[in-house]
Amino acid sequence: MFFAGGFQYSNFSGTQKASNPVLYQVLGQSSGLNGNLFGADIQFGYKQFFGKKKRFGLRYYAFFSGQGGPASFKQALEDEHGNSFWATTKQQAANLFYGVGIDALFNFYEKKDTTFGVLAGVMVGGSSWLMGKGSIDGQCAWSKDNGQCTSMNSYFQERAQFFNTEGFKGKFTPTHVQVLINLGLRANFTKHQGFELGVHIPTINDPYLTLTRTEDYAELGVKKGDAIAIRFRRNIAIYANYVINF
Repeated sequence: MFFAGGFQYSNFSGTQKASNPVLYQVLGQSSGLNGNLFGADIQFGYKQFFGKKKRFGLRYYAFFSGQGGPASFKQALEDEHGNSFWATTKQQAANLFYGVGIDALFNFYEKKDTTFGVLAGVMVGGSSWLMGKGSIDGQCAWSKDNGQCTSMNSYFQERAQFFNTEGFKGKFTPTHVQVLINLGLRANFTKHQGFELGVHIPTINDPYLTLTRTEDYAELGVKKGDAIAIRFRRNIAIYANYVINF
């Protein structure tokens, strides 16, 4: 058995893409979102080594990580005179990732209770985006129809429901399945204590919001099936974990 936990940093990005350029007018055109998340992760599971020298092994575990931090992107807005300009939106962001994983372990150095090795594996689970309040020049970036300032999650959840009555199929999915590749270095300094340093590489863009046209809009050249979507992704996560071996 083993338990591991420690610090984790991630860079993440968000993109807005449309199959028809006209659809950028639906949500308002924006540049790519980029931000940094800081937090912690924990793992708990079982590991075993094989062969006479026991240099190769496998481990199976459940995990959880939580991170939060700042992000920003630019939105195309209009002033009171109808002039277009780009404004920077500062956004609060957080991500939760949880599930199960399996890693292959290999020790390339062993001396008594001291070992050094590498690991490679796959982690599968749910990725949840908790996008909080945002601001533009100190003013609220996301407001409900009644003018109340709200979070980005609540705003786009409401937008998805609204567009379901406007010739679109709106799908708001802040939680989606994610698959990570896990690579790292590991060391044990005593029989029960160790340290790991590595990276997690996500493989899937998390769909946050998708609006799909359910009927043709001939006047604007929009066809049934045309869609606009917002996607989030942690580009890479770096972790440093303390490990306790039972």
